[in-house]
Amino acid sequence: MSLAPAGRATPIVSARGLRVNYGDREVLHGVDFDVTQGETVVILGGSGSGKSTLLRTLVGLEKPSSGEVRVKGADLANATARELDAIRKRIGLSFQGGALIGSMTVGENIALPLLEHSDLAPSTIEVMVRIKLEQVGLSGFEHFSPSQLSGGMKKRAAIARALAMDPDILFFDEPSAGL
Repeated sequence: MSLAPAGRATPIVSARGLRVNYGDREVLHGVDFDVTQGETVVILGGSGSGKSTLLRTLVGLEKPSSGEVRVKGADLANATARELDAIRKRIGLSFQGGALIGSMTVGENIALPLLEHSDLAPSTIEVMVRIKLEQVGLSGFEHFSPSQLSGGMKKRAAIARALAMDPDILFFDEPSAGL
């Protein structure tokens, strides 16, 4: 499949001949696409069709069996660990089910990427957490635990966490599942 019309801007994400195998089972079969800055793309398919595998490959968690994946020009298959870390800091990912850490408050979940990957002062991180919660309609919920939230609220909290680092690229894995 090819999603890129000729003459477009440099893609921010691209795949060429992307194949991923698990043993003898080929999950991704020669996928080709380009996504440019500001573009929204939906990957639609049935259960087991490779959507989550594609996302894991696009963030460098899964190595392709063959083919090429580029994010912001970097070839993920040949990137060093340091290069992958730098790329991942520019990507927000909202997992299936939100994947909030149950032993942490909503605010701590959102602060986690900032604590791990920035040099921001704790007071600045607190402000950033409140801003991200406000962006998703959850102002005032930073001290709640994930178990105190409805399914939709958990999804929005996970989106706030994905937005925490102000990413260039935002991936969602089944954003409406369970709602």
